[in-house]
Amino acid sequence: MSNIIFQIEGGIGKNILSTAVVRAIDNQYPDANIIVVTAHQDIWKCNPRIHKVVQFGEETSYFYQNFINEDTKFFIHDPYRCGDYILKKKHLTEIWCDMYNLKYDGDKPEVYFTGLEYDFLKTLINKDKPIFLLQPFGGASNQEHKYSWARDIPPIVAQQVVDDMKKDYRIIQIRREDQIALNDVEYLSLNPRQLIMTLLLSDKRLLIDSFLQHAAAALSLSSVVLWSVNSPDVLGYGVHHNIKSDTIVAGDLKTSFYEPFDIIGDPIQLATPPENIFDTNKVIDALRNGYNPPVPSEFLTE
Repeated sequence: MSNIIFQIEGGIGKNILSTAVVRAIDNQYPDANIIVVTAHQDIWKCNPRIHKVVQFGEETSYFYQNFINEDTKFFIHDPYRCGDYILKKKHLTEIWCDMYNLKYDGDKPEVYFTGLEYDFLKTLINKDKPIFLLQPFGGASNQEHKYSWARDIPPIVAQQVVDDMKKDYRIIQIRREDQIALNDVEYLSLNPRQLIMTLLLSDKRLLIDSFLQHAAAALSLSSVVLWSVNSPDVLGYGVHHNIKSDTIVAGDLKTSFYEPFDIIGDPIQLATPPENIFDTNKVIDALRNGYNPPVPSEFLTE
């Protein structure tokens, strides 16, 4: 049986998105062993399409001897370096499939959990009131600024949304301890898999282009997702209510490289006041009037 090495360079969200690429690999090469190489092993637990997950830098002993032979196929290139991605021509999943001549069958990601995992998560969250879950800020823990105008929800807008929703919902903010904390919200100290399952207990969701919007798409949970500079056509999903900012005025772009705006939110690249990037009333209306389809059961495994 031949092996296919599939490598993902990037964060949790990119790993979740790439599960749709692995589905395409599995459909085209049903008899191959798919070995996923990643920094985020937990995202791939219980995925029935893969043979093994290898963590960067931790489980690479004897990798060559165990998995590489004359029949091995290598799907290890980064789609972020493709012209179609830089020019925003297609969804990233389709670009990734095109790189390897795979038949693209849609961008819906896949995540899987055991019933025991899900039952345990429900014991941690007592749902005594409808839950509004939001992830207003993202990025790495070592970033220079806690708020990125290019990716995050402006803190003043996020707080205004919380102030409106708190009378009807129990509000849970998904954040690390080093990120901005909003007022009148709860914080859960959970691992990424548990945070993803928390989506299943929520009634309303306000997200950014971070890992939870990919996970919500995998679970068919329609969410309000705000987009500052990235495109929902390239990185988002039709299941969501995507709100793209139309107020951004570019500042000084002398440091721009392959894209006009740096995702870390370089202040010199923006001429718009950050608090004006999104219309709070438009966001609240989307949350209040949005439709949440039923939660499917396919994410559970034995």
